[in-house]
Amino acid sequence: METMECPMEIVKTDARSRVVLPGHSDEMFLMRENPDGSILLEPAVVVSTSQLEYDQNPELRRLLTEAAESPTVERTRRKRAR
Repeated sequence: METMECPMEIVKTDARSRVVLPGHSDEMFLMRENPDGSILLEPAVVVSTSQLEYDQNPELRRLLTEAAESPTVERTRRKRAR
């Protein structure tokens, strides 16, 4: 099995503990400091709890798909008197 070598770059923190990651502007990461002192950055996204439930629940996806495909009920709306 061939291992893939990743090029290494030296990055330096500034006075406020910030670091620039070349080629990764406006991205979000989960950071974990390992017991050996190494730092792991894992790409991350924020997902709402509703979206997570939809993604993990096939029955919910089926029900919502059926609802979206069904004909809608039309109601006559009255304007409020001012």
